[in-house]
Amino acid sequence: MPVEAGSSLSATASPSAPSELAWILNLLLQTSPYAPPALRELEESLLPGITKLQDSVRADYRRLWADHLPGCPELLLAAHHSGSLLDADLSRLLRWLARSTNQPPRSYELLTEEPRVRPQILARLDRLCMTGTLRARYGELLERVWQIAGGPWQREGRRIAEEASRSWLKRLAAGGRIEELVAPRHPLRRADELEFDAALTRRTRVVVSPIYLCLSGGHVLDVDEYLHVAVAASDLLPVRKVRDAMFVASRMRVLAEPTRVRLLIQIMSAPAGVMELARALHMSQPAVSGHLRVLREAGLVHPRKLGPRSVLVASRKRIDQLLEDARGTLARWD
Repeated sequence: MPVEAGSSLSATASPSAPSELAWILNLLLQTSPYAPPALRELEESLLPGITKLQDSVRADYRRLWADHLPGCPELLLAAHHSGSLLDADLSRLLRWLARSTNQPPRSYELLTEEPRVRPQILARLDRLCMTGTLRARYGELLERVWQIAGGPWQREGRRIAEEASRSWLKRLAAGGRIEELVAPRHPLRRADELEFDAALTRRTRVVVSPIYLCLSGGHVLDVDEYLHVAVAASDLLPVRKVRDAMFVASRMRVLAEPTRVRLLIQIMSAPAGVMELARALHMSQPAVSGHLRVLREAGLVHPRKLGPRSVLVASRKRIDQLLEDARGTLARWD
C-alpha cells in the first residue's frame, strides 16, 4: 500500500534494474568531474572491468544519436514506456527493444527536465519506438554494460535494494517529506534551483527506487503517472567514505581561501562591482576577478544590474546549501 510522503504525494518503493543500468551507463557517458572517481570506486569494489567499456560505449552512443545530448536521459523514459521501469530484471525492456513493430510513443511532460532538452529526449524516445534497427543496436549496447553490472545485481544488489525499499517505506510512513529525506547531494535537495517544484506540486504519487550501484546522489524523473526518485541503496557502504570526503572537500574548497571569504563577506554586506571590491580590499583587479570566478562557479555570487551599474550580489540560499551539504554529508557518518 502507498504511504503519505509529505505534501500531497503518496509513495511506494521498488527496486529497478533499468535504473541500475541507467546509473552505470550515465557514469560511462558523463564528463563531469565526479564521474571518473565514481567509476574507479565501482571498478575497485562492485564492478571490476567496468572502466574498460568507457571508450567503446561513448563511441557507440555518439554514433547512435549524434545529437549532443549528454548522458542517457532516454533510457528510463523508454523503460517506463515499455512498462519495465519498476522491474527487478531487464528481460522485459530487452524484449521490447527486440520487437520489430514500430509504434509512435505518446508525449510526456518531463517536468523534471530542463525545457530546452525535453524535445531532444522525446526525439530519442520517438526514434527508439519507430526505428527497429536503432532499437536493436541500442539493446546490444545495454546488454554489453549489463554483462558486467547484472551479475553483482543478481547476486547481492537486488536483495539489498529490496531491503532498502522496505526501509524507505517506513521512513516515508513516519511523515517525512521526500525532498527532506534524500541524501544531501540528491537532486531533490536542490528542488528550487532545478525547478522541480512544478513536478512536486502537480504529481500525486512518487516511487522511490534504491539503487545498489549508486554510491551517492540519484535522479528524479517525471513520467506523468508518478515521479520516479532513485536514491543510493546503502548509505553507509564503506566505499562511499572516499567519495564523501571528496564531496565535502570540493564543497569547502571555495571557502578555504581567506581572501575569497573576505570578498564574499564584502559582497554580502553591500553589492559591489569588481573595481569597488579591488579598492575596498586593496587588491589588484585581476586578483579580485580570479577569486570572483571561483565564487561565481560555486553559485555563491552572481551579477545583477543596479541601475546603470553591474554589481555582484551574494546568494544566501546557495551559501546555506553549500554549508548544509558539507554538514549533512559528515553527519551521515556519525
